[in-house]
Amino acid sequence: MSVENHTLCFVNGMHLYAGAEVWMLEAATSLRDRGRTVHFVAPPGSPLLERARAAGFHVAGIDIRFDASPFTLARLWTEFRHTRPAAVVCNRLKDLKAAGVAGALAGVPIRLYSRESDFPLRSTRPYYRWYLNKVATGLLVNSDATRRTTLASAPWLDLARVHTLLKGVDLLTFQPTPRNAGIPTVGFAGQLSERKGLTTLMKAWETLRTRNDALPAARLLIAGQGELREELCRWRDGLSAPAEVELLGQVDAMPAFYASLDVLALPSRYEGYGLTAAEALACGRPVVACDTSSMPELVSDGSSGRLVPIDRPDLVADALHAYLVDPDLAAVHGAAGRAAMVAGHDREQTLDQLDALTTPKGSS
Repeated sequence: MSVENHTLCFVNGMHLYAGAEVWMLEAATSLRDRGRTVHFVAPPGSPLLERARAAGFHVAGIDIRFDASPFTLARLWTEFRHTRPAAVVCNRLKDLKAAGVAGALAGVPIRLYSRESDFPLRSTRPYYRWYLNKVATGLLVNSDATRRTTLASAPWLDLARVHTLLKGVDLLTFQPTPRNAGIPTVGFAGQLSERKGLTTLMKAWETLRTRNDALPAARLLIAGQGELREELCRWRDGLSAPAEVELLGQVDAMPAFYASLDVLALPSRYEGYGLTAAEALACGRPVVACDTSSMPELVSDGSSGRLVPIDRPDLVADALHAYLVDPDLAAVHGAAGRAAMVAGHDREQTLDQLDALTTPKGSS
């Protein structure tokens, strides 16, 4: 198949709408504004597929459920033969196993696998080498931490084929706003899962609100969806002041969400890039996070936020309390966070790199 355009196709088999999906849709929109054609392959009815369709993108509803499904490979091959993309970017290894193979058979020249989280590859399985060295033409890693973990678990990877691509922040959309003059507010945004440290956050909130100090009122806003929602509901209902905690579900107006906060809490056990932390910093809000994965690449401890050890809710509570009772400290650290995002996390630079990585060499 000869490539007749520079179409980029994002392939994402997830049925949720979290950081990777948000980034894909936002990156696609920005690339389209630059004149690039972008398509999506995602499960029928999935939030990403429906949002991409509503935004005017070409979409193909294809389930990617299990490895080596002839029906799935045939549907993907047909899609790629019809749309003739120059590149496919696969969100999961499962997506690469299907769309990468179908893309190779259909003659798609660039087939990238995006590593979204800082956890090791299961490199003891021999077929991983074939998928990552032969099917994929390159790997995208979203932070230095993800790069280190990936390479440590797969020393057989060619370093030249592993590209660090920060997610970056749209600095025009996410801008500093005046501090909320109302009740001191902590926010969390992300998938409601154990890896995001929600157990730590719940314990930290209990510690924070049982202190006998000058913080008579406070709010905790939790944005996101996931398997821990029911547990969070039960926990909130058991608090002495359950009205202080709001479970907002999926939030689309994220700049307004960050504007309502004094500080963002993201006590994840591990991360990939940490998109919500980057967005909050760009909005001039300090971030309290765990000293793990990519968080030290985003948050400067004692300058733009605080980094604490994993599973230390008491220290998370201390850090949150310091910002809630001292608006001047929150403002100074928020300004430092904004400056850091401007200096090294501008999404326009990320899009330049993504555009280059997904354009065949020699193309104009």
